[in-house]
Parts: sequence; C-alpha cells; structure tokens
Amino acid sequence: MKLDSVKAAFGICDSGNDMSRRFRDTTQPFCNLVDAVAMAAPDVPHQIYKGMLTKQVKAVKTFSFGTSLIGIGMQPILYEHISAPESSLPLMVALYSAVGIFTFVTPFLIHFVTKKYVTDIMFDPATEQYQASAYKFFPIKRKITFKLEDITVPDVPGAFTTLCVKNIPLLCSPSDFLYPKHYIKFMGYDKPVDYQLSTPKEQNKDNTKS
Repeated sequence: MKLDSVKAAFGICDSGNDMSRRFRDTTQPFCNLVDAVAMAAPDVPHQIYKGMLTKQVKAVKTFSFGTSLIGIGMQPILYEHISAPESSLPLMVALYSAVGIFTFVTPFLIHFVTKKYVTDIMFDPATEQYQASAYKFFPIKRKITFKLEDITVPDVPGAFTTLCVKNIPLLCSPSDFLYPKHYIKFMGYDKPVDYQLSTPKEQNKDNTKS
C-alpha cells in the first residue's frame, strides 16, 4: 500500500521505460537545484580552499616547539651532569646531541616541510583578489594577497610545490578546493594550450642566424 502511494505521488507506473522516464522527469528539477546550490559561489568574500592537513600541521609544529622548550630547560641539568667527574663522557655527548637535535634541528626541519602548505584561501569577488594563508616558523599564519596574474606554474615543480605566488612557492591539494573552478584558473587549465611550435619562417630565421 505504501509503495502504491509513493508511485502515485511521483506519477510512476509499472510499464518499464515509462516508469523510469516519469521518475526522471519528476526529480530532474530537484537535481538541477541541488547542483546549482552546490556550484554557486556567493558575491561576498568567501573561502574557496580549506587544507585538509591544517590541524595536523599546526599540531606538529606546536608539539615540536613544546619539545624544544623542554630541551632548552634540560640544558642546565645536562651541563651539570657533564661537569660531574664521575659522568661518562661518551654517554653524555650522545645524550646532549640527541637533545640538541630535538631542540634545534627538528623545528627547522618541520618548518622547511610545512612552510609551503596552504591552510586556506579566501576570495573577494568585488576586487578579484585572493588571500592565501600559510604557517610561519612559529605556528602563526601569514597572509599572502594576490591576483590571478601573480600566479605562475613552474614547468618543473620543486619539492612540495604546486604553484608560485609572487615567486613564493606554495603547496595546494586539488581535492581541497571548495570551488574547483579556482584551481582550474590557478593552474591555467582554462587557457588555450601553447605547444610552442615554430613556423617554417621562424625555423628559417633560426637556421640563418646559426
């Protein structure tokens, strides 16, 4: 009985293709509305990119600085043990080296890996300006304001580099764009392809010069 009422509500009959056609015709406006809402962008400044690893990057940097502070606090204790005559010098040197690595080397290494990671990007339709955020050496965000003409895509991307903004290498994940059309613009996929093929006249000029 419930199935019959559902069929009646959607105007579905049991005649094969006719049932599919009527169901599609009935639900198509709703599907179009869902697609329009999903793809429509507001006319006010809004977020177009949200880095999936933002929380993890901040947590790692915060933990690294926490261990560095602990290591700095341990320096007087280690120095006292090294100064003791009965202490084993090789053991203390190894311990001091390990603490020094976690205290000073690890934060710089983590910063080298994460400094290019984009945490979020805002877009202002009125000015057509973007504002990307990335973490500084300390877990504090820096803002980079730019326009499309400030973006360059290197022919051979470096390590952890997707594109460059004002000669600043940045790392973005295509799947983290809330509005994929901006990623298409960033990468220049909306522009005609230039195969950089020379014409016969240009080839003759090159041969003449050589």
